[in-house]
Amino acid sequence: AAGFVGLGRASFVEQRFLPQTVPCNFSLTTSVPVSCRGKLFDKAEYDVWAKNLDFSFGKLPRAQWEQLRDQYTRPWAGQKILDGSTDHFAAYDASHSYTLLDFLPVQVRGLDGLNFVEEDEALPRGVPLPPATAPKLYEKTVLVPNCWATVYEVLRGASWTLSGDTTTFHDVYSTDDKAAQAWLHSATVPVPGPHSKAKRQFGDVMFVWLKDKQMKRPILEHAVLFVDQDIVFEKAGTGDLNPFRLTDVATVEKEWKPEALGGFFTWELRRPNLRNRVKTFADEFSIASQASKIVGV
Repeated sequence: AAGFVGLGRASFVEQRFLPQTVPCNFSLTTSVPVSCRGKLFDKAEYDVWAKNLDFSFGKLPRAQWEQLRDQYTRPWAGQKILDGSTDHFAAYDASHSYTLLDFLPVQVRGLDGLNFVEEDEALPRGVPLPPATAPKLYEKTVLVPNCWATVYEVLRGASWTLSGDTTTFHDVYSTDDKAAQAWLHSATVPVPGPHSKAKRQFGDVMFVWLKDKQMKRPILEHAVLFVDQDIVFEKAGTGDLNPFRLTDVATVEKEWKPEALGGFFTWELRRPNLRNRVKTFADEFSIASQASKIVGV
């Protein structure tokens, strides 16, 4: 099973849900019968953060279980995992009442319904700093995951498990949007056509931009990871009150209204190649890695 570690006061915290649930009209693309309900966080600051979707299949005949495994697990799992011989994915159990989460990556299962209590941390003492050409440093840094760092970590984990590597961890960090933009342009490709008409698949990422002719450059504002056509996994924002959750595209549209619906934000659907092993945070985004890229080390 995955281990999620917080340092000092920083920690993953299980969200409390209200006793009642609300019905939802969202469906999955599978032909296996499924029911959907919305679980409500008891301390949601805004309505768009209040609901976490839960999809239940109940007990399944083996043929339907295999159908769900092939659709939702095979995109991120190597054969050893698919065979049920690791902690990442359980073998078929006729007595188990299944949910969508049972078929998703262990990081999604572990994070769904959690929050992260952030913490300001001093930079380590006695460590040589990068050259003056490196990005500006501050005396303290905020230990907190943001939306695209969460997407990156899930994709990194999926690329590892797809290759058969069952090493599981989840790094907690935030990056500025320039570093995230550099990664997404190098490691993902645009899905052709309007995103609203595209066939989305597990691993697709919707990047949400703020673009304006008067701006020096586009600003990356949000990112979500698709698990089905209209269902995404996200860290709803950077702060303490933004949950990790499954939600629907329509809810994301309410918070980040796209230009096509009269809003300010540009939506871009991109697809990674999970056959390419994604680097760890230290190798892709850390201060040391950024400095080495600048000086050409």
